[in-house]
Amino acid sequence: MRARLVSLDIEWQGASSEDSIWLRDPAGNLIEIRAAGRAAPREKSSYSEWPAASALRGATSRSLAPKVRPRRLAHLALFTPDVSRTIAFYEAALGLRLSDRSADAVAFMHAPHGSEHHLIALVRSDGPGLHHSSWDTGSVQEIGLGAMQMADAGYRLGWGLGRHVLGSNYFHYVRDPWGSYAEYSAGMDYIPADVEWVGTDQPVHDSMYLWGPSVPEDFVTNYETAR
Repeated sequence: MRARLVSLDIEWQGASSEDSIWLRDPAGNLIEIRAAGRAAPREKSSYSEWPAASALRGATSRSLAPKVRPRRLAHLALFTPDVSRTIAFYEAALGLRLSDRSADAVAFMHAPHGSEHHLIALVRSDGPGLHHSSWDTGSVQEIGLGAMQMADAGYRLGWGLGRHVLGSNYFHYVRDPWGSYAEYSAGMDYIPADVEWVGTDQPVHDSMYLWGPSVPEDFVTNYETAR
């Protein structure tokens, strides 16, 4: 990987070790490349609806509702002032591939060895920053319960429940204290290693979401650069 970065005239940042390299993407986001076991799923994550059969109750009382714990970190959405340039960087430096995009507003990238529709999303802004972290759950029920847990804890601002077009996942976003979001997600599209995925470039107004409440006016505001 070091040799690849040198060949691309990409400099790594600060100290590196035998199993870790730090570098910055074109937006200035600090990225770590680390040697580790595979964490991404090898197939589409399991997704369920309850009840699965008749003669079973589909819901319980709120007092008995189970706590939701996401199964894993699914992806990150990062701000960048130049979406196309950052796509080219992640293609060249890390071998990621473009899944879909909406002009120069947002783009989604996946890994070639089999991965969900996107491991990284790139959102246009005037500087670097984190738009959201996305956390995988197993159902719309768990998304709803997670949203209620956060609301009960005082975190009521966000966006959802809805379903995305690009990626197809169901979602609910919760605003964190710093202006970014944590997304409860379920049912993301999966791109197997042996599939040649054909990416699309869709208008923003027609690809942001399939259904759900209206997008908050400041949903794509980068509060890190605003400060």
